Amino acid sequence: MLRPDLKSIAEVISSIKEPFQHKNSYKLGLIENAWIEILGEQAYQKVRKFSIKKETLYVSCDSNSLRHELSMQKKRLLNALNEKIDQEIVISEIILN
Repeated sequence: MLRPDLKSIAEVISSIKEPFQHKNSYKLGLIENAWIEILGEQAYQKVRKFSIKKETLYVSCDSNSLRHELSMQKKRLLNALNEKIDQEIVISEIILN
């Protein structure tokens, strides 16, 4: 009897997400999920917009206090985001608006 070609779950997930990995919407989804995990839902609610160009993440904040706090912790936030998104994309700079 012929056995089916079985694949691991990781292989199946990888094959499903591969066509989307280079699209900005996929990258922004990863960043938004990581942002919520690192900073929480409240900090996410105070962001108007995320955008990414090359290796720079642009964050538009509604709150001046959040913008100030993030600017003080920019290096730590950058490291935490890169660690969470696990090298699927690389962020080398964060610009806060």
